[in-house]
Amino acid sequence: MELSSSWTFVLFSLAFVALIAGALLGFVIGYRTGGRRERFRLAKEKLKRNKEAVCRWQKERYEYARQVKRLEEDLLHLTTESEQYKEQMSDLEFYRQKLRDSERIISSLSSETADLPDTSVLPLLVQLKEDPLHTNLTREEWNDLFHLTDLLFNHILTDMKEKQGITRHEQEICCLVKWNFSRKEQLAVFNNTSEALTKSKNRLKKKLRLDEKADLDQFIRLY
Repeated sequence: MELSSSWTFVLFSLAFVALIAGALLGFVIGYRTGGRRERFRLAKEKLKRNKEAVCRWQKERYEYARQVKRLEEDLLHLTTESEQYKEQMSDLEFYRQKLRDSERIISSLSSETADLPDTSVLPLLVQLKEDPLHTNLTREEWNDLFHLTDLLFNHILTDMKEKQGITRHEQEICCLVKWNFSRKEQLAVFNNTSEALTKSKNRLKKKLRLDEKADLDQFIRLY
């Protein structure tokens, strides 16, 4: 009787610990998912602001260029000794400097915008998630998805490629796992057998120096 009670207590304790662990894991995954959404929302807002700023500065650049051209044409009809010539030269240098400043700002904004995630990748990601069996990504589309994943997840794919030497297909696996694709969805995306995917993941485990019994997907999600 006492032995039965002890086992009941042990099982109850294990179940309680498992429940707490599951709740904590769910919280962590939910928190990280929320963090990803927030990072993308901020990146999208920044991209929009940069594009609007570039548009404004391009309009100003056009106006400065027009003023420079007008002043250069006017100077052709003035003598170098006249007061008007000196004034025109001063104005010309002013607008040339404004033109250089606007070009520098446009170049800086354009460079910064190039490092932000391309919002056109997201519909493709959603489509891949909803219909993985019939959405075939091109090599360029995979590259765009790699770039977005690196931007939002601390350069995970580049880091693994440089440090562990993972292959392109292994990058694809990591990418899908990081975006919470289930095993069934991964199989559909790759149009592969369960055995083939297992072999690929086992090779990836070795490169990442994980134990055979380690949960690869969980490791990548928390990487």
